[in-house]
Amino acid sequence: MSRAEHREKLASAFDKASEGYDLPALRFFADSARHMVSDMRLQGGERLLDAATGTGHVAIAAAKALPGGSVVGIDISDGMLARARAKANSLGLGNISFERRDLEDTGFPDDTFDIASCAFGIFFLPDMSRGLNCILRVVKPGGMIYLTSFCSGLMEPMRGMLLARLKELGVEPPEFSSRLDTPEKLTALLSSAGCRNVGVRSRQTGYHIKDAQEWLGILTNTAFGGPLNRLPEDDRERIIEEHLKEVDSLRGKDGIRLDIEVLFAQAEKSVACSSSS
Repeated sequence: MSRAEHREKLASAFDKASEGYDLPALRFFADSARHMVSDMRLQGGERLLDAATGTGHVAIAAAKALPGGSVVGIDISDGMLARARAKANSLGLGNISFERRDLEDTGFPDDTFDIASCAFGIFFLPDMSRGLNCILRVVKPGGMIYLTSFCSGLMEPMRGMLLARLKELGVEPPEFSSRLDTPEKLTALLSSAGCRNVGVRSRQTGYHIKDAQEWLGILTNTAFGGPLNRLPEDDRERIIEEHLKEVDSLRGKDGIRLDIEVLFAQAEKSVACSSSS
């Protein structure tokens, strides 16, 4: 599959997921965005690029902390961008804009931004190193880049239950979830791009969801449920029905525990960082 075909496939998938991306059951996106922006220790006047902004969780949290600065959120999904703009407008944020741009070809001049962020986005790219270098190109030397990814064991045991059922039908799990699931993998990616002062830490951002229907909302509105869409309708309905029954058996007095351990990475762009795009 060419890079353009992959990009359009991703854009279509996230357009479909955009309506449910801000469901309460998916609040780890907003929670982790707040943690990321807190780690930035913003001074208030920086210019920030949020690549693969989605519905704008990081971009909006950063804009609130930049009274004298500005934020540009970019994404390839029109559906995601529409929701991001609506949220920013409802908050009256005048220092933020959202634009349809590809993070691998942003069109921004070199050394434009003081800071760049990319939350849960790099691992979707066929060539992660190339994507990272494309973001770094538009960050000033000495500027910072912040990334998030998921640890291994994400949303277990429910995710494992689903994948086991799918594997019986010959459907392989999505590769992206394991591409950057350790501190070592993130450190290696950033270091190979020439970044310095690389730091990675993990934080548990999990919580309880009410029931199996909320779990279905997570699957339906994120890439984790993508394999379901590749099934014939009859198989999909049967798998979902069977899977939700086994997930509901996990429910306790507080609901169903959703473990979401997130890796937070930060690094400084050095003069030696590649500027290739």
